[in-house]
Amino acid sequence: MWIEYISYIVTFIISAGMATIGVMISFQLFQTYKKPVLAILLYQQIFLFSFFIYGIWGNLALREIISDLNLSPELSGKLAIFIPVIGIPFMVVSWFMLLKFSFNLNGYKFSKAFVYSYFPTFVVIIFVLTLLVQNKILQIPAKPDLFIVRIIVFLNLVAHFIFLLPFLKPKRSAPLLKETGLTKKGVLLYILGVLVYSVVISFFNSFGYLTMCISIILLFGISIYIPVQIKLHSLSQELQTTNNNIDFLSFCKLYEISKREAEIMLEICSGKSNKTIAEKLFITLQTVKDHNYRIYTKTGVKSRVQLSNLVREKTGIQEF
Repeated sequence: MWIEYISYIVTFIISAGMATIGVMISFQLFQTYKKPVLAILLYQQIFLFSFFIYGIWGNLALREIISDLNLSPELSGKLAIFIPVIGIPFMVVSWFMLLKFSFNLNGYKFSKAFVYSYFPTFVVIIFVLTLLVQNKILQIPAKPDLFIVRIIVFLNLVAHFIFLLPFLKPKRSAPLLKETGLTKKGVLLYILGVLVYSVVISFFNSFGYLTMCISIILLFGISIYIPVQIKLHSLSQELQTTNNNIDFLSFCKLYEISKREAEIMLEICSGKSNKTIAEKLFITLQTVKDHNYRIYTKTGVKSRVQLSNLVREKTGIQEF
């Protein structure tokens, strides 16, 4: 018995450490780059691990308490279902943030209809399930905790399938996708990890406490993949920038800047106004503004100063 308790303690320490790493890395990324999409990732990690700590470790603690009480099997079954269900709002918000992160990163936006219908839909689902159980229309199985886990695993797989879709066809105007380093291959690897822990968790108590501990570690470990991957990519980019700046042509190729846009970008970085650029290149003022908009969109900046700083940071060019 003491080996089991030690295993749970070690697993809790490892999983809590992973949760802390995921939240801290997400916070550091947001603080460093000040991108709204990274704030979404931070919230996703906070809500996700809030549910994991409550839903998993709270449920395990509840099982130990119930085992020492003389409760009827029916009452024990209801407690095993409804205690984790109380924490589901954390998971629902986490899924929403995950989808918003995916769509925004790939240049898409949520429709208002989806935003307004997302949360009410889950409220209705939970309410209906509660009524079905209370009226004994839906019978509580012999292993109620496994029953609720499999429902959550199924919904989690659906959420991750939707999460994957924008990565299969990202918009061209999605500069943040390049900056984060989340490639299609990397995201598919993450989805594979989600499938692995989904299968393992669906049978978490079939082979004793050891498989339960392994499934928990897998769950927490794979869940921090995205912030860790972004952090590793940013460190790699910083090292590359420090040791070897790219030339201006490579910069334009990286951000898919056209030849005309490159000309205008050089003039912007040299401090010229839109009117001066239009006169020098023999184009209209509106054409310059249109090119400016496309340059800002492709590079993910919002002002001339930010654009100039980005070009200097990536290329090492100080004078234009």
